[in-house]
Amino acid sequence: MTFPLCLAVPARFVAAGALAAIALSMAVSPAHADRPQPPPLYGFYNVFVDFSKQTFNGAPTPMDARTFLVEYKTHCDVNGCVASMDNSGDLTRNPGAPAVFEYRWRNGRWETSGPYPYFCERMNPNSAVTSIRADYLIPRPDGSFFGERTLTVEGAGCPGEGPGVHRLPISLTPADPPAR
Repeated sequence: MTFPLCLAVPARFVAAGALAAIALSMAVSPAHADRPQPPPLYGFYNVFVDFSKQTFNGAPTPMDARTFLVEYKTHCDVNGCVASMDNSGDLTRNPGAPAVFEYRWRNGRWETSGPYPYFCERMNPNSAVTSIRADYLIPRPDGSFFGERTLTVEGAGCPGEGPGVHRLPISLTPADPPAR
């Protein structure tokens, strides 16, 4: 006949273990549990702007697609998370553009929106009209992102077009930093 093996544990060890468990549970803040952490936009990405699928007020207005190497950084604090995109590489072509775009995590995606000088003639700063540029980026499991850019042209708009909304797909793929 076999008897179960019972180990006697002194009460002081049980009490010490219970106190340690309580102290540990108090040290771990539950505040993080209710705040989802977004997938960070951090490092370099190839940003593919698919102008070939661009529309203006729903009508196709295709141009050549372009890819740009861009650096992103994400910072999170008690107010949420902000991802910044370095746009300094575009300032030579478009000196009125923001040097940095800031994205906020909302609705399960990164979003940005703000004033942006839209060129009626793609490479001519003298053809700029007032517009609002808005992007959203949705994460994929592989670390890339996809979304859409809209440029809402305001006022009189461009000659021959008038005001309206340009829409085009964008995507981001992680990339190696440039050689220094």
